[in-house]
Amino acid sequence: MAIADKIERYEVYVSQNNYVDYTRSIRLSLESGGTAFIAFPEVRPDDWLQFDASSTTLYMTADEFDQVHHLLQTESPVFFTALYFFGLEVGAVHTELDLSQGEPTGEGEEDHTQSLAALIRRAQRAEPALATR
Repeated sequence: MAIADKIERYEVYVSQNNYVDYTRSIRLSLESGGTAFIAFPEVRPDDWLQFDASSTTLYMTADEFDQVHHLLQTESPVFFTALYFFGLEVGAVHTELDLSQGEPTGEGEEDHTQSLAALIRRAQRAEPALATR
């Protein structure tokens, strides 16, 4: 799993082909030494998030390619997060998250499960080895 792992380098691939179900992909080299491969098929497969040692494969839909590519081109630094947490899967390319803020006043983390930062804080509390950043 990669949690807010800084993207050091990226490669973009755009093609027409008859051997895979996507025509766009992005390969990421991460600060941790790991890698991530993001493919953009028209329809996201059921196994859209895969972990293998220090590499992650993430399938996002084709309509998300321009947004991810734009973020990589225009923001710095940019981070990659991929985690599997008690059945919840998350894959994201994002700007820096402030994980020190804690939960919003008067509301629990459970109320903000759509917040990537909240999910990461919950994962780090459940698995202290993830709290390396």
